[in-house]
Amino acid sequence: MLRKGAEGKQSDKFYRMHRGDVQFTTGGTGIAHSEQNEHHKDTVHFLQIWAIPWKRGLTPRYHTKHFDEEEKRQGFVPILSPLKAGPEASFEQEKAAEPTIPGTIPIHADFVMGAGIIAPQARFEWNVGANATEATKRKVYIHLPSTKGGKAKIRLDGREDILNEGDGAFVDGLNAGDKLSVESVGEAEAEVVVLDTA
Repeated sequence: MLRKGAEGKQSDKFYRMHRGDVQFTTGGTGIAHSEQNEHHKDTVHFLQIWAIPWKRGLTPRYHTKHFDEEEKRQGFVPILSPLKAGPEASFEQEKAAEPTIPGTIPIHADFVMGAGIIAPQARFEWNVGANATEATKRKVYIHLPSTKGGKAKIRLDGREDILNEGDGAFVDGLNAGDKLSVESVGEAEAEVVVLDTA
């Protein structure tokens, strides 16, 4: 997929997205961008996730980072974490864009995103809050994107309900530091996305 964007102005710069890439955009005071599939016959699958920032009028920014698939096969990999300087960050801290969790993309919200690729019959644990927040009450959304033709399935915390590809589930009443287990119970590895917020 090609993404064309500019911070408040037209640009001819393109970024070619590849499997495992994440691009984060702070819209802030305004951006222009477009997306297009450069392949005329191949289908592109991607997730577009929106989060409400902790304040308005932020400076528009893009962050693009690749996250290794083999690392995601070892356990949940943090992708996004709150800007370390918090809601009252100075201009310099905003520009430095230091995330709470090293190696992640910073977001202007009490929000952590992770991803994992779980082999059949294997189980990963998500550490609620990912040690990136002081807010103790949390809710987590687990999503199983459609990637394996319906062969991937997951079970949360040993419950009987099974999530199929394209399904998601909210789990609330959680506290930071709790463990949430995700078990792959289908015929194919399960590519799982975790969204964790206050």
